[in-house]
Amino acid sequence: MGKWFDRASPTYRCVIDPTHQISSLFGWVSVPSAVWIDEEGRIVRSNEGTYPAPMTIGFGLGKVRVGDHAFARATRDWIERGAESEHVWSRSELAERLKPVDDDTRLAEATFRLALHFEAVGDSERAWRHFTATQQLAPDNWNYLRQGWTHKGTIYASLKVLARTSYLRKNTDTSYYDPMGLPGENNRRYIEPDWLWTPAVRRIKQLLRR
Repeated sequence: MGKWFDRASPTYRCVIDPTHQISSLFGWVSVPSAVWIDEEGRIVRSNEGTYPAPMTIGFGLGKVRVGDHAFARATRDWIERGAESEHVWSRSELAERLKPVDDDTRLAEATFRLALHFEAVGDSERAWRHFTATQQLAPDNWNYLRQGWTHKGTIYASLKVLARTSYLRKNTDTSYYDPMGLPGENNRRYIEPDWLWTPAVRRIKQLLRR
C-alpha cells in the first residue's frame, strides 16, 4: 500500500488495517466500505461499497467490473446540503442497516483472530484450519473469505473470488455488497466476472443465436 500513498501524496491521515479491526468494529463485511461522519461526530451512513466510478479490477485469469457513479453523486449532495441531503439516514435507518450480532458472529470473529495469530507466528496449518472454520461460521463475510483465501496465495485467492462471484451471479440475488438504495445504482456490477475466455464464449453465443 505504501507506494500508492506515496504516489498520491495525500494531505490527510491514512490508516492501514491489515487485520480488519475497523471493519469488525463497524460491522463491515467487505472492503472497501465507507462511513459518513458529520461535523458533530455522528454516523449518518455506514457499511457501503464505495467505488467513485465504474472500473475493472483484474484477478489473475479474470476480471470483475465494479462501481458506478451513484455513491459519488450522493456524497457530493451530502457535502453541499449537509443534514438536508435526502441521502442522510435517520437513527432508525442506521440501526436497520447494521449487521446483527449473534453467537455465530462472535465465534467467527474470535476464530478469525486466532487464524491471524497463527499466520503471524508462522503456523500455517493451524492458521488455515481456523480460516476455514471462520468461513463456515460467517460465509457472507467477504473480509474473512478473502483474508483466508490469501493465506493460500494471491492466485488461489483470485480464482476463489472469481468463482464465488460467478456463483452468486448465476444462483442467487446476493451481491458483493448490499444495495445502497441510491438513484442510478447498479448493484449487480459487483458480481459480473469476465474470465480470459469470456469474450470468445460471448461471441460464440451471439453467433448461435443468429
